[in-house]
Amino acid sequence: MADVWQEGEGVPDDAWSEESDADIGSLLDVGYEQLDGFVNWLEAQGLPTRIAQQDCFNAECLLDYLANHYRKLIDDINEFELRWFLFSHYIRKAQADVETEERLLDSLQRFFAFLHTEYAYSVPDWVFSTLDDRAFYLKRRRDYAELDSEDERAWEEGFRSWCAELEDDLDMRSLWLPKNLGMDVSRSDVMGWREATLMDEANRQWQEERSRLLSLGLDFDTVRERLTAFYLEWASLPQERLEGQSPREVILAERLERMEEQPENPETSDDL
Repeated sequence: MADVWQEGEGVPDDAWSEESDADIGSLLDVGYEQLDGFVNWLEAQGLPTRIAQQDCFNAECLLDYLANHYRKLIDDINEFELRWFLFSHYIRKAQADVETEERLLDSLQRFFAFLHTEYAYSVPDWVFSTLDDRAFYLKRRRDYAELDSEDERAWEEGFRSWCAELEDDLDMRSLWLPKNLGMDVSRSDVMGWREATLMDEANRQWQEERSRLLSLGLDFDTVRERLTAFYLEWASLPQERLEGQSPREVILAERLERMEEQPENPETSDDL
């Protein structure tokens, strides 16, 4: 059975084991301990209680997102994950009041300042530049709220356009996986768990290699070129853990299996 997988959301829940669920609990325990410290830190800053509560809600959303979708703590966040959280996930999932949602970037600026002060966390420059992109965030939030909820077809078309806007922004920064997997195979928006798991693996490797290449002082165009070659090689090389198949072969086999499982459309009766 296929899962609809939104790029940036990690793999489908049923692909994780009970052991992974326990790991999530441990990560959340650490995150909630940080939140307790954040509350005390905000009180020491003299912030009004209402703002402090909003800040904690927004920081908790980020910690939950990282633990549940990426199995990681805030210390290991990368630029892709932060941008996806701000400009897609939170807007679609938070369902907070307007004031809290509009305060998101300020809340996280204070949260990262807290981590720097209390945990000696070295905040990367891209965190500051991302959290400064207020106009883009507010536009994304407004555009999502204005999607036509009465007409399903219009909503889907508007949502696809909304998603494409972020995809283009991420691609410009060399943060987005290419659609092309080589050999005329493209990634699908509707994935089985194997494909979703492999794409999650590819994305993690892409982001790690991107950080390494940028640290060498390479420009985005050069980085994208090298990453694309790296990605296509990954897709085509057989892996022992995939029983000697390449990721692309596993993906194609799963798609074929899903197609065979789908019931055929009933033939039109001559009596109609």
